Amino acid sequence: MNKVSLIKGKDRRRNIRKSLEQISDDIRKNLKPGRIIIKPNFVSSSIQLAASHVDQIRGILDYLREFYKEKIIIAEAACDDTTEAYKDFGYHNLLKEYNVELIDLNKGPFEKVHILDEKNRTIHVMVSSLLLDRNNYLISAAKLKTHDSVVVTLSIKNTAMGCIFTKDKIRVHQGVKHLNLNIAELSKSVWPDLAIIDGFVGMEGNGPVDGSPIHAGVAVSGADPLAADRVACELMGIDFNKVGYLRYCSEKGLGEADLQQIEIVGHAFRECVMPFRLHSSVKEQYKWKD
Repeated sequence: MNKVSLIKGKDRRRNIRKSLEQISDDIRKNLKPGRIIIKPNFVSSSIQLAASHVDQIRGILDYLREFYKEKIIIAEAACDDTTEAYKDFGYHNLLKEYNVELIDLNKGPFEKVHILDEKNRTIHVMVSSLLLDRNNYLISAAKLKTHDSVVVTLSIKNTAMGCIFTKDKIRVHQGVKHLNLNIAELSKSVWPDLAIIDGFVGMEGNGPVDGSPIHAGVAVSGADPLAADRVACELMGIDFNKVGYLRYCSEKGLGEADLQQIEIVGHAFRECVMPFRLHSSVKEQYKWKD
């Protein structure tokens, strides 16, 4: 049975670390020989609410340094300026506190990955070679956020869209159905080994940039990112079956989406549920099923 950790508390950094300690056996047994890559989410380079908080990363690093002594890579391809995002969000302080390196994925190298346009024709996008390297151990450091095109953005979408060269991201948007199909297809190539979702302060309403804060106070972690995203959807009051790319990931057999096959450890689930207000365009987003 797939295990997903759920922690609720008053300190973001501590929540993240505790959530990882709950599934420590799963993490340690699945470590790979390559480097550990932490992929935050910088859909904005200036709005903190839209981005992975540095204390989420500290919580991850606090846990990892107990047993992992090599340099850890923090890598992102921000929608704007990745270097400015690292600076503005306080990530440069991590260089003094931990054995880490900050990488701007927008600088390459890249490999071509094929997706489909809205007429089912093959097109390609440039995807980070670093994240495509399956010898590396890829951690998706996401957060609880609603979305303006695909209902919700969590751990799987963070790597699937964040792996792409910024100027190519628009090519994935091929109408609501093919957008969801493309995210699911891309996710196969950059499937996270570990999902860590920060819900200390999430974003509801018109996410992923212009939404409002919602203080959920939770952290969700799992070695199966689909299982983690499924639990996150339930916490947010979102119908998993209405999220196209997650449904497609489930149909492709990429992870576990059946709640009956997911063991939630840590905090009592019912005490953590906090329904999020969805994007104003959510009815249009649901049309991926048509």
